[in-house]
Amino acid sequence: MISRKGRVWARAAALWALIFNAGLVGAAAQPLPKVILVRPPAAPASVTEALVRLRGELIAAGFDAEVIELPLGADVRASLERASPASTGAATALVAVIASADPRSAELWVIDRVTGKTVVRRVNAGATDASRMAEVLSVRAVELLRASFLELAISGRPIAEAPVQSERVVENWAVQTLEEPDWTWAVEAGGGTAAAIDGVWNAIISVARLERALGPRLCVRATFEGLGTDARVATTGGYADVTQTVLLAEGVVRFRRGRRIEPLISVGAGALRLAADGHESAPYQGESGVRWAAAADLGIGLRVPLRRRRFEIGIEAHALVAQPYPTVRFFETEVTRAGRPSVIGSLTLLGGI
Repeated sequence: MISRKGRVWARAAALWALIFNAGLVGAAAQPLPKVILVRPPAAPASVTEALVRLRGELIAAGFDAEVIELPLGADVRASLERASPASTGAATALVAVIASADPRSAELWVIDRVTGKTVVRRVNAGATDASRMAEVLSVRAVELLRASFLELAISGRPIAEAPVQSERVVENWAVQTLEEPDWTWAVEAGGGTAAAIDGVWNAIISVARLERALGPRLCVRATFEGLGTDARVATTGGYADVTQTVLLAEGVVRFRRGRRIEPLISVGAGALRLAADGHESAPYQGESGVRWAAAADLGIGLRVPLRRRRFEIGIEAHALVAQPYPTVRFFETEVTRAGRPSVIGSLTLLGGI
């Protein structure tokens, strides 16, 4: 026999299951944004394969994609724009691949019913093997359709008579490339300057970094700063030429990905190396020495993407502290120290690999 408490729990579980299943049915009933892929009659195998590839990617992204055969006359634009609603339904867009006499060339047509635009691009595979034409066509078709939907995502205009879920699918797919890293590894090089609030630093330094993208916004990198001009510390008894080098492992977070200017912040830890070459007045003899210290770094900066986003200009400012502070002494008298804290600025060029 089931106790009263057990019956209450059973009823609650049944009610929860009913609500959960109703939610699933409601979500499943929501129509997905539809894309019609048009294949002209007697299309070559490369066109058919390209449309199959494109359909698979769209379905994986959450679209309802369907390939139909549609005769196209001499006026392709008019034929597509007048396509029968019975065959195309409430399609968000129509995509057609039109073969040409050259097996390495074709035309891509996108009728975007959301923005009301028709976009055409001629694809020429050039020296690419004709057997790879389907792959080239599918990639270019994805780029063209995504670029058309991107205008909708940026403007924020709602899709007419479309549920919220459909709008989200279109927007998420359109901006996906903006959120993806454009490279996995990158090499960064440039120069900068540094100053110490309570000490000396090199006026000119070299900056080099090796960077690894872990996702759209997160990166890790190894940083080298040094090999610049010497800083001179002078006293009445002589002088010393001082050079400093920084080695860091950093984590970087980037914001506003895909924009013209991308802010970033970084946090790092590593080591500071201070080398001093002493010169003293006779009869004393100067000495040289090297000291290492643990270092912590906090930075802010901007990235400006360039050609195809494989190259970027970076501008950064960093505050670095070291412990214990390396010092330079004359006759047991401290004349300067490093990393208390130091401020470093850099201008670099990054190239993605």
